[in-house]
Amino acid sequence: MAETKKKGLGLPQTRGSFQVRGKVTGTSRENFYTEKLTKTDKPWRQVTFGAQFDKDSTIYLSLNGMERDNVWFSKKAENGKVDTEEVAWKDRFTFAKEGYSLIGVNVGVKKVKDDKGNDVNDKKRLTEYDACKEISDNLVDDKTVFVRGSIEYGSYKDKHTTKFIPNQVSLAKDIDFEAEDFSALADFTQVIVFTGITPNEDKTKATVAAKIINYDSVEDAEFIITDMNLANVFRKNLKPYTSIKVWGNISVEKDTTEVET
Repeated sequence: MAETKKKGLGLPQTRGSFQVRGKVTGTSRENFYTEKLTKTDKPWRQVTFGAQFDKDSTIYLSLNGMERDNVWFSKKAENGKVDTEEVAWKDRFTFAKEGYSLIGVNVGVKKVKDDKGNDVNDKKRLTEYDACKEISDNLVDDKTVFVRGSIEYGSYKDKHTTKFIPNQVSLAKDIDFEAEDFSALADFTQVIVFTGITPNEDKTKATVAAKIINYDSVEDAEFIITDMNLANVFRKNLKPYTSIKVWGNISVEKDTTEVET
C-alpha cells in the first residue's frame, strides 16, 4: 500500500494580526480591482488598496478569493463548542439556519438608514470572492476605513514579502491628520520564534531576528525595538528558538536617494 504523505510542516503556526484606521487611496489605479479565471477555470477576484494612517505613511492591503464548491457557516453553542455546517456555494446567500453565520469577511463599506433614520454601515459577512466585489463597488479615495486582518509572510526571488490580508473592512469616522487630538492607529500582534537581537551602531534601537512558521514554509523576519531597556530584556532573557508573542506599531519606511540636478 502506498504511503500517504501529510501536507504541511506539522509545526504550530506562528500567527499574526493587524488593525489600522486610515484614508483610502489607490481606488483609481488599474490594479484596484481584478477579475479573471484561474488555470482551472474558476472565477477569481482581487482588490488592493491603501490606507493612509498618518500624513506620511500608507499601508497597502490586498484581498482575493475565488468561487468554490462549498462555504461554511458556524454557530457557537452554550457549552462553548462551535458547530459548523457545510453549504453549497450557490446557496450561500439563502442559507438562513438560526444562529449560524458565514465564515468569511466582515464588510461595511456603504451607508444605510437604520430604524431611527441614522446613517449606519451596511454590515455583511461575505466570502472573500464576494467581499472583493462589494469593496470595489463602494470604496473611493479619501473615505476613512477601519481594517482588521492577518499578516502573511513569504519570500519571492530571494526577497521577503509581508502582506496584510483584511478580514474586516468598515467605514469609520473621518480623520484629520492636522487635528490636535489626532492619534495614528496602525498596530500589529505577532507570534515569533526568536533567533537573535542586534543593536544598531549608536545603540538607539535594536533589530530582532525571527522565524515565522507558516503551514508549509518557515520565513525569516525582522522587528525593530526602539526601547533599549526592552532590547536588553530580550538580550539577557531570551534563548534562541524561544516562541513569544510581540506587538507594536506598524512603521512604513521609504527608500530615498539624493541626486544633484
